[in-house]
Amino acid sequence: MSLLLDHGLIRTAAVERVVAPIACHLCHLVLLCDGAEEAEQFSHLEEAAQAVAKATENMSAVASRHIRDTEDEVLHMEMSSLLESVTVSGQHVLLAAQKLSIQPSLTEHREELITSTQSVFLGVVKVLLVNDDATVRKVVAAADQVLERLSELSSSSDIKSLLKSFQIFSDALILLNSLTVDRANSLQDPRQTKQLHDSLETLRRCISMLHTAMCTTIKHPTSEQAQAAKRYIVDKVQSTVSDIIVTLTSKCQRGSPGPCGYYAGRRNSLLELITGSSASSVRDSSFDSVVRDLVFHCMIVANSSRREFQQTVVAHCRHVLQFWSDIKRIFKSSEDPDDSEQHLQNLFTLLVQQIQMLDKSMMNAILYQVLDTFLTASSTFEELLSVTRQVLVADSSTKTDLSFIQPLVEDFIFYTDRIIQVASFTSAVAVDAKSLENVENSRVCLTRLRAQVAPLSLELADNLMQTPQKIYEICEKWEEEMGQLQETLSDVLDVREFTSIAITEMVSDRRGCDTAYREQSYISFNEHGANLICHMKLVTQSVRRHLDRSDNPIYRNGLLVLLKQAQLSQTKVVQSVRDMLSGSSLNVEVYSTFSDNVAAAIQNFKVLREGLDGQQHPHLLSPLREGARQCDVSQSHLPVKDTCELNLDHMVRSSHSPVLEVTERDFQTEHEEEHSDWETVEAELAHKYDSNDLKTPAVSDEPKLIHKPLEFDLLPLLYEVVTVTKGKDVTALNQICTGVLELSNCYAQAAKEALAIVDAVDCQTLESFRAELVSLTPLLVQTAQETAMSSAMSTESIYKHSTQFSDLINNMRKVLVTVAGTWFHAVYTELQGNLPTTAANVTHQLNDVMNSCADVVQLLTSSDLASQSDSQETFTVLHNKLNRAQNNTRYLLEFSTSEKGKVDQLEGLCILWGLSVQILFNSLDKILGTSTAMSQLSPQKQLSVLSENSLRIQEAARLTSLNCKSAYKSKQLTGYQDELKTLTEAYLQAAEDLGVMPSVIQLAKTELFQRNLLIKIRVLSGHLSKANKDYDTALQNILSIAYFAAEHFRENKTEDEEQEFENAAELLLENVNSATKRVEDCLNYIRDPRSRSNLRSINDHLSFQISDIISRARLMVETHFICDTLSLDVQIQCWSAKAHYVVEEISKQDGIHQEAKVHIRAGLQGREPEDIKDGRATIPSNVKEVAFQSKTTSWLKVNTENVDAAEPSMRTSYGPGNMEKEDGFGAHKKASSLTSTSLFLKRESDSWDPKDNRIVQVTRKMADTIYYMTQYLKKKGPIPNKDAFVTAAKNVMSNCQSVTHFIRVIANHCLDKQSTVELSLVVEQILTITNQLNIISSVNAVTPGCKSSDEILVKNAQNLLQTVLRGVHAAETACITGLKQPEPNSDGAEATALCFQWRRNLEIHRAQQTSNPDTDELGLRKTSSHPVAPSLAPSVPTIPSRDKYLSLRNK
Repeated sequence: MSLLLDHGLIRTAAVERVVAPIACHLCHLVLLCDGAEEAEQFSHLEEAAQAVAKATENMSAVASRHIRDTEDEVLHMEMSSLLESVTVSGQHVLLAAQKLSIQPSLTEHREELITSTQSVFLGVVKVLLVNDDATVRKVVAAADQVLERLSELSSSSDIKSLLKSFQIFSDALILLNSLTVDRANSLQDPRQTKQLHDSLETLRRCISMLHTAMCTTIKHPTSEQAQAAKRYIVDKVQSTVSDIIVTLTSKCQRGSPGPCGYYAGRRNSLLELITGSSASSVRDSSFDSVVRDLVFHCMIVANSSRREFQQTVVAHCRHVLQFWSDIKRIFKSSEDPDDSEQHLQNLFTLLVQQIQMLDKSMMNAILYQVLDTFLTASSTFEELLSVTRQVLVADSSTKTDLSFIQPLVEDFIFYTDRIIQVASFTSAVAVDAKSLENVENSRVCLTRLRAQVAPLSLELADNLMQTPQKIYEICEKWEEEMGQLQETLSDVLDVREFTSIAITEMVSDRRGCDTAYREQSYISFNEHGANLICHMKLVTQSVRRHLDRSDNPIYRNGLLVLLKQAQLSQTKVVQSVRDMLSGSSLNVEVYSTFSDNVAAAIQNFKVLREGLDGQQHPHLLSPLREGARQCDVSQSHLPVKDTCELNLDHMVRSSHSPVLEVTERDFQTEHEEEHSDWETVEAELAHKYDSNDLKTPAVSDEPKLIHKPLEFDLLPLLYEVVTVTKGKDVTALNQICTGVLELSNCYAQAAKEALAIVDAVDCQTLESFRAELVSLTPLLVQTAQETAMSSAMSTESIYKHSTQFSDLINNMRKVLVTVAGTWFHAVYTELQGNLPTTAANVTHQLNDVMNSCADVVQLLTSSDLASQSDSQETFTVLHNKLNRAQNNTRYLLEFSTSEKGKVDQLEGLCILWGLSVQILFNSLDKILGTSTAMSQLSPQKQLSVLSENSLRIQEAARLTSLNCKSAYKSKQLTGYQDELKTLTEAYLQAAEDLGVMPSVIQLAKTELFQRNLLIKIRVLSGHLSKANKDYDTALQNILSIAYFAAEHFRENKTEDEEQEFENAAELLLENVNSATKRVEDCLNYIRDPRSRSNLRSINDHLSFQISDIISRARLMVETHFICDTLSLDVQIQCWSAKAHYVVEEISKQDGIHQEAKVHIRAGLQGREPEDIKDGRATIPSNVKEVAFQSKTTSWLKVNTENVDAAEPSMRTSYGPGNMEKEDGFGAHKKASSLTSTSLFLKRESDSWDPKDNRIVQVTRKMADTIYYMTQYLKKKGPIPNKDAFVTAAKNVMSNCQSVTHFIRVIANHCLDKQSTVELSLVVEQILTITNQLNIISSVNAVTPGCKSSDEILVKNAQNLLQTVLRGVHAAETACITGLKQPEPNSDGAEATALCFQWRRNLEIHRAQQTSNPDTDELGLRKTSSHPVAPSLAPSVPTIPSRDKYLSLRNK
């Protein structure tokens, strides 16, 4: 019954509302049957049983009508088979209730009632679930209909068919939306509900894009963007509908861990319902479900508890269900509302009290489970750890039967399961999220360790010495995790309650010891004594953890005194138990001492319990506190290990009681800790944990726990040799000796082949083993034949040679199995079945593997790749290794299909086959240059490296195809790229499907995909090297130097080669860095922002990627070790493709100087440019240099007339972003005076930022000078006389020359014709006004005291400044449209640099404006919060009116 609830089969709230109360009633009925005192309650169930029978009949009738009206054949078939059983079950309930009304105390009738009730419950649940499945199928069918309509919609060829298909698709989608919304609202898992609503929302958003994409595709069938958009939106709709189907068919999952544990959450929910809600709220809530979950969990805990706590928890659960039943009865009754409300409140109060009592019983049950489980688990763990330690320190040359460890491992697994269960019970009562998480983490870690130790129990039968080592390592991890678990449990469980029940158990253990003493039972006394000491240790550990968490120093110190007293008394108890068990029987003379020490210890632990409440602490000035502090500091440095000293299993196995030695050693250590200073204790611990002590077994030598069942341990084949030899059967012996020879040849051949792939140590070991095997085999056969034919010859020699042969084979097997690796395990596991179907299947698989290997070798041979390894590894050698692997496959298949084969021979042939395949792949890797690199990487790292190399080479192929001038080569490279992408995805999928123990075909698929991928990468790398040969030559040269230096490091020329490498690398890095810097400078002259961004990204990659390549090459030179040449070659090809792409893209740009292009090409090719032509002769330009002619005419009258006439057309553009034009500037100018104009020009120029801007500096100087000239007209300012006034005018003209030159440079380098024309006109106007100003100043110098002449001079100077500013803003416009690159170190380079600096500031300003989230009342983005857009020189503001100027002057 609980399986239906635990596995998420009930998904909807409606089914849950029906099932929950039935489950509670059924559970209540089961609990009532367990209590004999409730017999009279069963005599009044007939009426309820009649209601159940009637309800089942009605349910069957309703379901029958429902299935008659449905078209769901699955629903009709499943429901029809259930209805009859549901009706019959209801009748059985009625019959059982009638029997109980006659004989209510008869147990058989109770059990019959429970069984029939369970049948009704299961039948009802199945009916509801079948109906629920039908609802899901209906929604899924609607989803499938949507997918079909989507397929029809995507294949529409014209607008008319599209509209028709879209209408049908919309109808199907509306139906799916309606059904899914209803289903989502009925689910009880909020995560599933959210997933369904999110999927529907995604579908709603996809509709408009789907319509747009389809229309666009039909109207523009050749548009790749439209096709891509169509594919995207269709795939999105399909995946979303598929997600809906998956969510609908998935099971209901329990919620994620919340702020408290499962039990605590249900308890809190129930208490909140019945204390803070009205009766109507409780009726409409999940009251039934919460009660059911709470009771079910309590029953699970009770099932694992002691008998007395089990009865207590069950009794409280029965009372809770009784109150629940009474509450439900009142909900259904038609009594007076006021009376029923009062009655309900009384029942709620009683239910709250009952839940509190149940909660207390639950905590006690869990505490006792923790105490009992940790007690037994620690003893089992110590015994297993001790035995495995003995095995590891024993003589490894002696063959050991490890089967005796298996019972200990099984016990260890059993108690680990119990600890995991107790941990889950504890996490369920956690009241905070942190404690819950900590306990769950420890439980998961123990579960993982349990999964690791379970397979080792089966491996012990193979007598492998690696198995005890693995068990020992797991035991160490287990001990660490147990300490962590105890730490986390102390956060959940109350240390005070734990100490109280532990003291109760100590009292019980003392009584057990007294009883054993009276009965003189040595074993019983040992058991109770061990439990007593373990209980004491558990208490001291828990109190120590509690003490460490306390932040009250006075409380800590006082409790530490009491803890120290308890530990001292515990030490005396250990000594007393040791004395009692010192002989073969209990020592009567020391019993009184034992009794006194135990009584004193229990009393000290009781005082320690009171100390946890803050009582019995010593006085603040007591010397005990000082002593406790010193002891605590000392002990904090001691690696003391808390374990139970006494162990019953050890006591039973050894009459000498070896555990007494352990107890004595622990006692001596503790005694020395108390009465010695720190140096003495440290010396004792150093002696105790000395490595030489590990050679001493932890248990006595008599009787030995580790022993051989026989005097010799033989292979099955050799055992037959010995048996047949003793039987004197020469004919059978000859047949068996043939098998021995085949086995010897198999291992000798395997050892010979393995020499090619093992390290030097294993190579020497296999050589010696092989030589010994070759010499021993004929001696064994000869000795066996002579012994069989001679009746007087002893069998001792055959025993000796057989044992030597078996040991030799086993030792060789240990080395060879490691080398053969997964290939051996895969084929041996599949051939072990000995079934005809298995053999046929494996034969087919092995043939497929060999055919695939031959295909890979053929692909490598036909690819024209040069061997990347030394000259010894050739394609001829590779074909020989392939032939050898094929021959070994044939031998293995012939042997596996024969019926005379032995396990030893099968294992040897599997090893030989696995070695031959491994050697074949190793040869492939050597030719490809990846053998060393791949062998040192984990499988996951291999996936990462290969994926990265594949992506790099694909990117290199893409960039190279863009640069190819030949369409055929471009198409070829694109084909290689697509093929490599498909192969990479297949390899990753095969690696993902690879399990822990893969089959032969799975393993072969992964390995062959990997080699195929490596070959394709090498082939593509060769093609890219030819296409980008100018750019990878320098890198290949450096790599050749590195290879040579690494291979010839033992010669004297190593230093010269290293120096040559460093010089070449430094020169290449310098050239490339220079080229990348030039590319960065040239990016400013690329008008397309997307192209500019792409080139900037690739240029950045070039810098750090070449540094990485050189660093890896330098590492080979320094370490003299060549590894992973494939990755290095791929990096070089990727870099070369990027460099080639950058050069080609830069060459296509018209605005970049030819000299820069030459420098970039030469630098990225790793060389310096030899002959750089004059860039000015080769610059492609559509705009000619602007020539300006000076016109010298009469300027006085012309100047005044021309400037005044030109003013209306001189509309200065303000702001490079907006380029707004101010109208009516001439009108304002006429209304203003010379003084106001100069004043405002000066104020504006003072507000400009002159930092790093020559134009602003010159303009500010001109504005200041003109302002001083205006003041001179009023007889003010720093200009003293007429000569200085004329000199100031000439200074304005000279300062204007730099600005004019700047504008002329921008005009010469502008790519936009209109901007060039505008800048040219501005330059002409500046020259004209300058000439006029020059003439006027000359006339003014010889005209004394003419005020009108002075005013004309000032006015012309102001006009000059206005024209200069208009030219600067025209230059801003030219910067936006684009400039061509000037010659290096020229005036144009300085001017363009200033423009680009301004443009970057402008882009930052625009980005800030765009990111402003504030909008005005019209919904437009506000820009007032941002500063004014940056400018080369800010615009001149509108000149204020004369009235405003007069007010300023009056101030």
